[in-house]
Amino acid sequence: MKHHVLAVALLLALPVRAPAQDAGGGPGAVLTSAISAYQDLDFDRAAVLLRRALSGNLSDSARAVALTYLGAAEHYRSRPDSAAAAFRRLALLAPRYEPDTLVFPPEITRQYNEVRNSVAAQQPVAPIPQRPGNATDSVAAPSLAATARPKPSEAPASSAPKEERIIATAAGTVANVRAHSEPAGLPAASGAALGMTLSVRVRRFELGARYLQGSLGTRDLVEGAAALRFDATPWLNVYAGQQIRRYDSPFGAERWATWQLGARGDWAISGEHVRGHAMLWQGFGLRVNVPPGSGSARGGEVGVTVDPSRGPFSFGLSYGVDRAAVSGLTRRETVQTLQLTAGLRHPH
Repeated sequence: MKHHVLAVALLLALPVRAPAQDAGGGPGAVLTSAISAYQDLDFDRAAVLLRRALSGNLSDSARAVALTYLGAAEHYRSRPDSAAAAFRRLALLAPRYEPDTLVFPPEITRQYNEVRNSVAAQQPVAPIPQRPGNATDSVAAPSLAATARPKPSEAPASSAPKEERIIATAAGTVANVRAHSEPAGLPAASGAALGMTLSVRVRRFELGARYLQGSLGTRDLVEGAAALRFDATPWLNVYAGQQIRRYDSPFGAERWATWQLGARGDWAISGEHVRGHAMLWQGFGLRVNVPPGSGSARGGEVGVTVDPSRGPFSFGLSYGVDRAAVSGLTRRETVQTLQLTAGLRHPH
């Protein structure tokens, strides 16, 4: 249960946002709207609004916050050069500034520290003249035109809010499944199974479904699951759903149904193209039909995803294990799954 306490604590630690302000106001209002867009994982709109805010008069502290969010947004937009440019401006503006580690994941703070160290290793930069009309800034940031001018393909045509995007994902899976019961129950079995996963995402919410079917030698396996996920941060999501596993054997059909509550964390392994993840879940309301019984279950998964071009295709390899126990029957079931996934996503 410790992982559930951690997930809930992280959710409670998230800043509570005030209602979104009109992005057409002053730089402060635009910055507030930009942060709201970032927290909603709309990184394209966040980057547009952050550039608008930075073009106006902001205090040093507000400008540092805006540059941090801009670097993070560009990072998640898969634009490393733009992210590095934003972090470089931040390092020149406030060399001792540290991004909030409760808001930004290690991959963001690590990238910022690399840029800051690179800036510090260079020859001293001549003092930057203060921008007229911003008397509250003790140190002026370099102008947008000189340090982070977007490429023509990146320049926003309009600062109007973007329409809501729906991201659909589909993936085919090949899995090697090993099932073992003790001390009684169906005999141990292993074999290959084929399946697919589908998901639809709107802002922070994602609805996903999974199906797997194959022969384990002494029994056939059919497995289905559905879950609703919520992105607490860009690197952590929590989810709830149900998983049903059915075995067909000469002894009849045996069905294990479990409600699950879990959390998943994602992190960068090598740049933006290789990412890892870890997941833990706790089962509630486990029910078995043969012989009838109820109990509990828990499990986890670790894996890596390779996205060669940050385009629509991705490939993943994961290993998962779950254990279920039926109360009163001293029956335990352990299932291990090694899964290869090839996926395709499409934003609407």
